[in-house]
Amino acid sequence: MLRRMSSAPAIPPRLARSRHLSWFAHMGAVYLFHDLYGYLMEMSPDIADLIQAFDGGANTETVIADFAGQFDGAAPEMIQTLMAHAVFLEPNEDEVEGMWAFVPIKGKWNVWQRRGDRLTLWTAWGERPVQQLFLDPDETKIWDAFDGTKRLVELRHHHDNAKLIGLARKLVHSDVQAVKMSLMPWGAYAARPAMAPPYLSSTMPYPAWAPGLPVPAAANLTSYHQHDIVEADAQFDHTETTLSHLLRVPHPALGGRTYGETLVDVLVARGAIPEGHVRVLEIGAGLGYVARDVLARLRAAGRTVAYTICELAPALEAAQRLRLGTLSGGADDMTHHVTWVSGDVLAAKLPAASFDLILSNEMVGDLPARKLSRTDLGLDLDGTGTVDRAKLRALDTAGANLAADLNVVLDDAPEPFYLQDGAIELVGKIAEWLAPGGTAIVSEFGDIAAWPKLSTHLDHPELSTHFGILVQVARALKLDAKMEFVIDLLEVDRDQKGLATTRSHFRALRALATDVGIDLLKIGYTPALLEQAVAGKLELAQVGDLRYDRFEDRLMGLVPHEFKALVARRPA
Repeated sequence: MLRRMSSAPAIPPRLARSRHLSWFAHMGAVYLFHDLYGYLMEMSPDIADLIQAFDGGANTETVIADFAGQFDGAAPEMIQTLMAHAVFLEPNEDEVEGMWAFVPIKGKWNVWQRRGDRLTLWTAWGERPVQQLFLDPDETKIWDAFDGTKRLVELRHHHDNAKLIGLARKLVHSDVQAVKMSLMPWGAYAARPAMAPPYLSSTMPYPAWAPGLPVPAAANLTSYHQHDIVEADAQFDHTETTLSHLLRVPHPALGGRTYGETLVDVLVARGAIPEGHVRVLEIGAGLGYVARDVLARLRAAGRTVAYTICELAPALEAAQRLRLGTLSGGADDMTHHVTWVSGDVLAAKLPAASFDLILSNEMVGDLPARKLSRTDLGLDLDGTGTVDRAKLRALDTAGANLAADLNVVLDDAPEPFYLQDGAIELVGKIAEWLAPGGTAIVSEFGDIAAWPKLSTHLDHPELSTHFGILVQVARALKLDAKMEFVIDLLEVDRDQKGLATTRSHFRALRALATDVGIDLLKIGYTPALLEQAVAGKLELAQVGDLRYDRFEDRLMGLVPHEFKALVARRPA
């Protein structure tokens, strides 16, 4: 949100960079956080250089001239925008004094505990150490007075001014991020929350950075899974929690069953799993919970099972072997039913028509993809034209060649777009590996007609999935195929409520729970499940900020209705 709502301010002859800025970086982008207001801005490193040029004060015209060859001549407009966000100010301006005109609004994703007349705030942004901020009784009263309606200047008559401004500064700072400063009271956005400036609800969990240092690049996904995943449990408890991981315990939304148990029950009821011997392939098996429950449920349904897991990450394969062995207990050790194929599934050599059930849970977004221009495929930039199949083949990947061979329609691609050639190739392999009558379930977040979007909130890049393309490929390969919502496939009870968190919010909540002797598992908490987990040790009425949403709209850090599945079957 702009600091001033009128026309763009004139640029003074001298400006200075604010002394209250913190920098962060993630996957090629840098972020500026204003520690007095909570403004959060993503930018390229060269804009950071422009900001640093005003460190200690500088002649505005001189800096503009120095950057004349950059930003297509837009340096003056950038400076005006940054002035409006208090990044630049006149050298003699009192920065802290400017805060009094603003409304303190409590940010989302705070974790706090009230004990009598005192409040403790917990933070755990990204991988930063867990911190506690202890408020004394006077500061707790100020916290309670931050109701989103009054400006600091209106509160100064009721509280010690030094404590008031000091606490506001402390709570806004990027170390805490519990409060954001707004020119308008929250009521101005009550009727239309979507109109609220994004920074009021955004947080900054990324690693600290300083201008002049290299910007961390996005991880290479093959190398990431092979070498960067070291702590298997932490990978799914914190870094990239999946829907199947949240539902690995008997869950009320699944009628008291786990994700894997429910999936088997649904497929058996649909007649999608043969009688007798069942050959299963799971591609990317995480920590092994789905494999454990699918194996047990199939055996309980009278099937014998041969289970194959294709796993790229050595740390995850080790966790799977442990879970399917020692955790299943003695003579019921499940590992003698399981064969592992280590490495990249796209390089795996598996027999044709050899599996009755193929599962791939939330991994196709990690497969190779290419960012392209429409012109790379012979399409016009104005949205017209038809893909030139020769240009598609010229990309020289197995997925692109398959798309060309099958005449997959790509003509509506935006500019630019991501071609998920790895996902396309995987569907081709699945079609080869499925036995007659066999079924494949490929789940990921995405939609039937939405082109992939890059997600950067994890420590590695991940794409949403264009299921319409995967359905086209599967059908062209003679599979009966459709897309289903995962919550419909699993027959989820939509009336349930789910705890809404972010990764950092839950990490802080878990730290609070640990402080009173509770090991808070990362599962899909309903109000009843959370009460059960903390019973006798923590009074949830004294803990905030706990938010619950409709199960399909928010569950922990996920949005379940965004998860879809390619359901494909080879005719018998």
